Amino acid sequence: MSSNELRAGIIGLGQMGSPVAGRLLQQGVPLTAYDIDAAPVQRIVEKGASPAESPADVAKNSDVLITVLPNGPHVESVALGDDGILSSGNKNLMWLEMSTIDPQVTQGLVTRCDEVDIQMLDTAIGGLTVDAEEGRLLFMVGGTPENFENACTFLSHLGRCVHCGPTGAGVTMKLINNQLAGVNLVATIEALLMGRKAGLKFSDMQQVLSSTAANNAHLHRSVPDRIIKRNFEDGFSMNLMVKDAGLALDLAQRLGAPQTIGALVQQLRMRALNNGWGDKDTTIIAKVLEELAEADLAFEE
Repeated sequence: MSSNELRAGIIGLGQMGSPVAGRLLQQGVPLTAYDIDAAPVQRIVEKGASPAESPADVAKNSDVLITVLPNGPHVESVALGDDGILSSGNKNLMWLEMSTIDPQVTQGLVTRCDEVDIQMLDTAIGGLTVDAEEGRLLFMVGGTPENFENACTFLSHLGRCVHCGPTGAGVTMKLINNQLAGVNLVATIEALLMGRKAGLKFSDMQQVLSSTAANNAHLHRSVPDRIIKRNFEDGFSMNLMVKDAGLALDLAQRLGAPQTIGALVQQLRMRALNNGWGDKDTTIIAKVLEELAEADLAFEE
C-alpha cells in the first residue's frame, strides 16, 4: 500500500497540527480529525477532512495516527480511557506521537501500546508552521529500525526523518534541540545589543557574524523577521518554550548533565511571563534583554 492510500488521522489541531493536517490533505491523503475545540475541526473539514467524535474514533478509521498536543498529560488523556486511542482495537495502527513531552511519558505509553499491538513512535517535529505547509519539516524519530522505515515512507508527505535511536530518543533530541536553539537566541540578541550600543548597523553585523563560527539561524530569521520588525504575534509561544525548556532541564537533572546557561536563560523567560508576554512568540525575550541593556533592536538602516 502506497503512502497516499493510507488513511491518516490527526488529534490536535493547534498551531502545528492544523498546517500538518492541511499539508496531508493537499497531498491527497484521506484524513480524519479530532480536537476538543470544534472551530479548527470545522476549518479542516471544510478543506476535505472527516470529523471524528473521539480519539478512539480517529484511531479506528486510520492506518497512521498523528497526535500534536501541548504536553504529556494531554497525550495520556487521548491515549487512555474508554474513548482513548488504545481502546480502538485497531491492531494495524501506526501512531506517530509528535508532541514535545517528557521522554518518560513516551516510554510508558509505548509499553501500553505494545500490550494492544499498536505501533507507537515518538516523532518529534522540527520546523515552523511555514515548513509544515511546504512539506519541509524535520522529524526526530525514536523506535525500531523497521517501524522507522515504515514511518518515513508516510512522513515524506511532510518532510524528512532522522532515526535518533530507540523509543524516547526522538523527543529527547527535540528537547536538546530546543534547549540549544533557545540559548543561541539569547546569546545572539545580547551580542547584537552590544553592537547596537556601540553604533554598529545590523546589516554589517549580520554579514560578519554569518561568515564566522558565530553564524546561526536566528541571524537570518528570528532577528530580521521578528525582532527588528517588532513582530511578536503568533509563532512559537513563550509559554510553550518555557514548558519545553522545563522538560529539558528536568531531563538534564535526571541525567546529571549540567545546564548552567540553559537555567539562566529560563530565568529570563520567566521575566517575560511576569510581564504578561506568555502568548507572544518566544522572540519576545528580546524585549527583556532590551530593558536590561537600555537599548532596542528596532534598527533603522
